[in-house]
Amino acid sequence: MDEIKVTILTASYNRAKLLPTIYKSLQRQTDQCFEWIVVDDGSQDDTALVVKAMQESHKVEGFPITYLHKENGGKHTAINQGVKEAKGKLFFIADSDDLLPNNSIEIVVNEFAKI
Repeated sequence: MDEIKVTILTASYNRAKLLPTIYKSLQRQTDQCFEWIVVDDGSQDDTALVVKAMQESHKVEGFPITYLHKENGGKHTAINQGVKEAKGKLFFIADSDDLLPNNSIEIVVNEFAKI
């Protein structure tokens, strides 16, 4: 895998049914030089199982997926925890129900390189 240039963070609270939406969008990215961190803010649904299944199916290739669980404290605390774990030079927040154009990360990386 190439160097991790971007950390994509998804803060999640009881969004197990929606996480596959952003996951599929990330799989379609033309530039895979990113990591995906999911911070579970104390969910009481199947968030942990959903992310584990995505990690298992995604092991062989592509971007790394990190799952972090914390006590419920609000989205801002989940983002702060994700920032502490981030390995990318750039930080990108994507919610569980977001859909990104397939070249979103490529655009971010290319535009950042210009500055």
